[in-house]
Amino acid sequence: MLLINVNCPDFPPHSKSFLSLEDSWNLFTEKIFKKDPCPPLLEETGKHIVQQCQGLPLSVVVVAGLLGKMDPTHDNWKKVEENLNSFFGTVSERCQSILSLSYNYLPQYLKACFLYVGGFPEDREINVSKLIRLWIAEQFVKARNNKRLEVVAEEYLEELIDRSLILTGKQRANGRIETCKIHDLFRQLCLSEVHTENIVYYMNGNVLVSLLEVIHDQRRVIDLRKHEEKQVYINDITSITRTFISMQSLDLDSPDVICSIVSQFKLLKVLDVLSVWYDFSSVIPELVHLRYVAARIEGGLSLAKSRNLQIIIFVGFEQTELVHPLDIWRMTEIRHLDIEWPLYISNPLEGENNSVGEQPLFLNNLHTLTLQFSPFSKEIIRRTPNLKKLKMCEISDYPSIPDSLILLEELETLKIEVNSIDPLIFSGDVFPPNLKKLTLSNTKIPWEVMNLLSNLPNLEVLKGYYAFSGTDWTLNEDVVFRKLKHLLIRSKDLQRWEAAGSDNFPMLEKLILNWLFELEEIPESIGDIMTLKLIQIVDCSSAVENSAKRIRKEQQSFGNYELQVQITPMLGL
Repeated sequence: MLLINVNCPDFPPHSKSFLSLEDSWNLFTEKIFKKDPCPPLLEETGKHIVQQCQGLPLSVVVVAGLLGKMDPTHDNWKKVEENLNSFFGTVSERCQSILSLSYNYLPQYLKACFLYVGGFPEDREINVSKLIRLWIAEQFVKARNNKRLEVVAEEYLEELIDRSLILTGKQRANGRIETCKIHDLFRQLCLSEVHTENIVYYMNGNVLVSLLEVIHDQRRVIDLRKHEEKQVYINDITSITRTFISMQSLDLDSPDVICSIVSQFKLLKVLDVLSVWYDFSSVIPELVHLRYVAARIEGGLSLAKSRNLQIIIFVGFEQTELVHPLDIWRMTEIRHLDIEWPLYISNPLEGENNSVGEQPLFLNNLHTLTLQFSPFSKEIIRRTPNLKKLKMCEISDYPSIPDSLILLEELETLKIEVNSIDPLIFSGDVFPPNLKKLTLSNTKIPWEVMNLLSNLPNLEVLKGYYAFSGTDWTLNEDVVFRKLKHLLIRSKDLQRWEAAGSDNFPMLEKLILNWLFELEEIPESIGDIMTLKLIQIVDCSSAVENSAKRIRKEQQSFGNYELQVQITPMLGL
């Protein structure tokens, strides 16, 4: 059972303007065949199908998404046409029937994932990483071709997007989807389907009922109400609730009411109460079936019974010292671990010393890890060899980190945030070669050492927030960032930037310059990069802004109108 509490802001409605038959046909064929024409054998049936959409863009793209997943045969298209011919009613009713048709054609493994998304507010942007972790915890995602479950889940999402059942939102710097949304009409479809499928159960309105009486016989419930304390009565009911998620700060004078409710759900597998400002450390150890937990923790807690946990997200309350070690070294299923100050991961060496005769402790399934103020980072990294994503913030043993980092052969994303550090610790040759995205904050690496990052053969995204120091940055012709597509530089002391030519960044698509107050100009050769689509200037000096404008003007004189320049001036100027 899934309980999600959300607060829906107002979003502008999707355009409901009607298309002409010609425009509908063009939209339809572009969705299915891209730039190729529709095969003549399918054209007559296809136009009949488009006509049934009655000019509504959503209907057109949904039907196109459905047909795009089928073999392009006359029989398949004819079946869809016959289904559409059977629909009657208003344009709105026919549209809802078309959406239902698309849903009915979904493979079974996608139906549960789609209905789950229906629990989120319409048009609210949903974090894709979180959604994927929830799908995995709910066991919607099945192994496929020896791929990691996260990869398979991303393929699920792409299938739903290709069918136009889910909308894309923001994109990450590497081009991957960061957020997604669900159209309000599809959400209405979910509301009509969830009871039949027994995937989720939604509650809405301000009905004064016992929360447990409503949800005790549902596996998953999505609650769209704002709770008031008078609405919740605790009863002695054995609930089969599987999931409890809160997406807004609950308007409760006593948040312990929610904690009391959660304590009743003994079979809970997914718990996300980060929005509730309350200490859940007394409840979590008793929920032995948990696979996903996201909560605020004030005191230490034992997870000795929580052997099924795959995702842990803990946020601590503000304190002045590290006092709560978290022992995770027996959790062989753990996949994602994110704990914030003042919590920290216990020393694996101590766990090994206390387990005489046992094998060394390794978390081979852990793929995503956040370390904050950790005193044992070196040992932790050495025992998590299959990490894909690592974030390190203000850890105390940085000098010993480089030798451990290089062992992470699978690492693709690395983020390092520090306040003070010896800048020579992180030179360009200490990072694992498979790295695709690197974000550095306050590392203050000399520019000449930064150039060594060009040796990373797969680096696509590089973000530096006061990461590099010095007044001069010189790129010789032998410094080539071969796959770099996204470069962000924030620096207060950079004055001169010299580049040998456009070959320094042969694949660059987006350049973001931020807080460059002293830089005299951007190298003109940057404009000659054939792949460059955008130069974004944020809070920089007028010299940098004028330099970007000159580059754009020069490129336009060559007939290049693809290069965009966006300038956000400093406040007060």
